[in-house]
Amino acid sequence: MLVILLSLIIPEVKLLLNRLIILLTISILLLFSINSCSDDPTSLGVDLIPDQDLITINSIDSAFFQKVRYYDTDTLALNSSSRVLLGKSDRVESTILMKFLMFFPDSIKKPILADSVIIKSAIIEMEPIYTFGEESNTSFDFTLHKITNTWNSLEFGKKDLPSLEYNLEDVSTNRQFHGDSLITMDVDKNLILDWMKLSANKLQEDNYGLYFKFTNETNKVVGFPAISTLYDSVLTRIEIIIEVPSKFTDTLIVQVTSDAHVVLGELPTSNNQNIFVQGGIPVRSNMFFDVSSIPNYAIINRAILKLSYDESETLMGNNSLDFLSIILVNDFETSEIDTDFPKVNLVKDSVETFYSGDISQFVQNWVTVENNGFQLYLIDEISTVNKLAIATEKHPNQDLRPYLEIIYTSKK
Repeated sequence: MLVILLSLIIPEVKLLLNRLIILLTISILLLFSINSCSDDPTSLGVDLIPDQDLITINSIDSAFFQKVRYYDTDTLALNSSSRVLLGKSDRVESTILMKFLMFFPDSIKKPILADSVIIKSAIIEMEPIYTFGEESNTSFDFTLHKITNTWNSLEFGKKDLPSLEYNLEDVSTNRQFHGDSLITMDVDKNLILDWMKLSANKLQEDNYGLYFKFTNETNKVVGFPAISTLYDSVLTRIEIIIEVPSKFTDTLIVQVTSDAHVVLGELPTSNNQNIFVQGGIPVRSNMFFDVSSIPNYAIINRAILKLSYDESETLMGNNSLDFLSIILVNDFETSEIDTDFPKVNLVKDSVETFYSGDISQFVQNWVTVENNGFQLYLIDEISTVNKLAIATEKHPNQDLRPYLEIIYTSKK
């Protein structure tokens, strides 16, 4: 019986021992394989290691050659602005034109045509939404004048202003400034009655509107809602109270139906080798970094641009956007825009005095195709006269100078 039992057990033990030997062998081989991989990587492993072939350079350590220029351009279409601007400050000035075409029901037209309407009052209401100036409490005032020749709000610009005809008489009185939120004034009742008669007689085209002209003492620019998709209920308006004796009294609200503003100004000046971008006029700048030290077969992984602004020569109004737009140019001197590339918006830092953003696509084009630099401008230049002073490589404060960091891969 013992012999029989051993003969049955021994094969099972052998099988178990064989399995243990196999498992031990596999474990040793796996351990050896892991150690070998960590000590001597394959070519595939090398390619997977991040930053293996990345090269980092920047405009400070590599001292990229830079050049800049700033200039004014008259290509800005202010008629698409969401604001109209009035006033003068810091070498810029702006005036406003407005039309108030009137449309009445027959119940109002008939007494107008019968000369039985009496205007009890006519008050213009304007709501400021933007202010630009050294100090918000500086002087601001203006006069209103009847325009006597035709103008088109979709085309009117600085070239048309010298030929604008208007009466010298101020048709406004009792201008009241209700804090920063509302301006009111009485407007000549006879002028309003004339416009009402033109409307009733279907002669609206002879209503040329009003010219808003700042006074000499004014030292700030104020913006008001323009006719646009952004505003409807806060547009400049005239509240007219009329009476038809023995019949009725009524209040009519006439909103502005056409508007335009014209900005004139001089180029800013700098004591710190700054360049400028400014709205309204407008002023733009070009900047160029020589990155020819990067081989033309390089792949640009990342390029971060940081442009600091000089607070001592910067003047920004309220309600301004915190973006600085840049776009490639085909020619540094003529500033012709390269339409093959979209603009890039540099974002203002919430704490520090700089704008920054990724311009990898721009730098890749500079390296592989052609480098003519880029143009800078304010994203809200059609609706403000904000002035931003951008430090250049010649600025006395080295911490404010332009900074461009480029990370690229070079394999050949």
